[in-house]
Amino acid sequence: MNTLEQLRTLAAASLVAGEEAVAAVRVNYNGTVQPNAVATNPAVGGIADADAGGPDPDTLVAFPTAKQMALLLTGGRVLAWSLGFSGKPKHFIGEVPLSAVREVHVGEIRFGPLVRVVMKSGATVDLEILRHEDADGFVDHLRHLVDATAPPDDGPGTADQP
Repeated sequence: MNTLEQLRTLAAASLVAGEEAVAAVRVNYNGTVQPNAVATNPAVGGIADADAGGPDPDTLVAFPTAKQMALLLTGGRVLAWSLGFSGKPKHFIGEVPLSAVREVHVGEIRFGPLVRVVMKSGATVDLEILRHEDADGFVDHLRHLVDATAPPDDGPGTADQP
């Protein structure tokens, strides 16, 4: 049974009506660079709209972490499980709405593809996709879905390499 089939089975009860599993991969967690702490009013740091009175909920989302994870991508979120010694999904550790992801970058490192997920909070999460996983399919779907949820960008594009 491949990663997508395993996670579809595990996630079946958690998916809302009409939500479908699109892609899945197993990854090594390579770390997170946390955003700069804002020591003043969130509106001053650009996290919240001063008139709205509170921060955008998407800026408060943290990416789940474990040394090795299995990620299931749906049309609106990423679900994450920690992996056991056998490489099979073990414990559900959280989810990330795609609306909380600002950008996705892809690069190559010594052992394979590296995906850099930039959260709206400013945190940067690095994930190394394991060998024999459908890295291209997962990344293509993730980028397409993140771009579809993002507001139009008036500025110049960013580099593709992390």
